[in-house]
Amino acid sequence: MPPIKYLFKAAFLILFIMLNSCVKDVDLDQAEEIVIPPTAAIDLIYFDLTEDQFFVGPGGNLRAVDETRLDFLDDDYIQDGLMRADFNFRFINSFESPFDINILFKSPSNAIRHQIRIEVPAGTVGTPAVIDYTEIIDNSQIDRIRKSIKVSVEVDMQENPAATGGSLQLKSKGTYYFEFK
Repeated sequence: MPPIKYLFKAAFLILFIMLNSCVKDVDLDQAEEIVIPPTAAIDLIYFDLTEDQFFVGPGGNLRAVDETRLDFLDDDYIQDGLMRADFNFRFINSFESPFDINILFKSPSNAIRHQIRIEVPAGTVGTPAVIDYTEIIDNSQIDRIRKSIKVSVEVDMQENPAATGGSLQLKSKGTYYFEFK
């Protein structure tokens, strides 16, 4: 083992090199020009549907509907500052039947401003089907979302379940990006 004095010299040499290495000059006068756009991550809709929570829909198949208000978007200043929105939907289906999902973003008067359709395949209790879907609404389409203060999820079972049991779970999140002037 080398003597301790050589270890100290090596450590000192490494520290000296690190302290004197090249560093690009940083102009701290530009710090006021740095703008970090605000973001908001909002939970949209969560549910865990079982067979008894469905009703017979217009097409004769089982259906469920859930809706929530996005009250923070009911403000002109917030709507004007909204530049982008990312929506993530995660479905876990343990029913032995597939689903058609229709996600509707609605205005205060219930006019449909934006629509997302997702097909969720059949699963089983032992091996549920998992679908992760993300939709990005950029600046060219953001007007669809700006006045949408409601989000509604219509769930249509494509076939009546062959076996009882199972559930359809949804976890969803919206990340909103703002730029205020």
